[in-house]
Amino acid sequence: MRPKVSVIMPVLNGERFIDEALASIVRQQYANLELVVVDDGSTDTTAAHVDRFRPQLDIRYVRHESCRGVARSVNDGIRAATGDLISFLDHDDAWLPRFLETQVAHLEAHPDVGMVHCDFQTMDVNGEIIEASVAAARARRRPSGYVFPLLFQDSFIVGNSVLIRRECFERLGGFDENVRWGDYHMWLKIARHYKIDYVDAVLTQYRQHGTQSTRGAASEDPNAIPVGVDVITSILELYPAARRELGQRAIDRRMAVFYFDRGYRLFNLGNTPVARTPLARALRLWPTNPRYLSLYAATYLGASGGRVARDMWRRVRGTRAAAGGGIRGVTQ
Repeated sequence: MRPKVSVIMPVLNGERFIDEALASIVRQQYANLELVVVDDGSTDTTAAHVDRFRPQLDIRYVRHESCRGVARSVNDGIRAATGDLISFLDHDDAWLPRFLETQVAHLEAHPDVGMVHCDFQTMDVNGEIIEASVAAARARRRPSGYVFPLLFQDSFIVGNSVLIRRECFERLGGFDENVRWGDYHMWLKIARHYKIDYVDAVLTQYRQHGTQSTRGAASEDPNAIPVGVDVITSILELYPAARRELGQRAIDRRMAVFYFDRGYRLFNLGNTPVARTPLARALRLWPTNPRYLSLYAATYLGASGGRVARDMWRRVRGTRAAAGGGIRGVTQ
């Protein structure tokens, strides 16, 4: 008997997309699986959509009477799961048919690996493909093995592409419900103790749309600590030896990226004076970065100059992304 896979699907008001996600599970070439749907207080017809798939899938349905958040939902899903391997699929994403078969086979062939992930596609709200291969489009490094130092510097794992041995959660616990970027935090914990391998194949699809919690910064507090800094701070507290191994310069530069990304988002939205605050923090952490210096200087331009600068930065960022040098990729 090959290992059983538990697919954890947290959902809140998912009626628009959940049929596509569920159908992609039905189409999997790997048969020994169960689906654990954790409904985080939906008020739409999500439950009815799930019920229609019960003849085709072994489904466990966990319902929260009120919204408790993604991390709590995922943890409740893990607790309800009975599989040897754990995977995650958001209700608005999808898997390609070979996803589970390929990932399970890799873990079977590499018993020393705790977690495996893969390349993926991005698609828009209508399911049209934006990037046929994120690895190819962004030319981002995807290492295998003991990847903790590299993962610390770059979040290169997307949640719907992972398959994880249950042992990892039994040893390390579940997702930290006090950290807003819980998946990155979890991957770093796993990477600290286990090998994480990358399969160079496009096996999943990640949907980009405006309702995602990781997008949009119009109301973002420029003085608040970015979610990425929260994750890094928590990991360094959890593993004090990592601070010595990585070095303060590398830690400062990693944190600077998160402040710069916030400043860039605010600048791009036209909140030019507000963007100055996180950009100044980024420069304090990484004072020699020419991109940080140039964007910070652009915040002092007038309204018309700011528009010109934003247009220029969008073109530069678009060119960099096409060449693989864009900002941090998909994280949640």
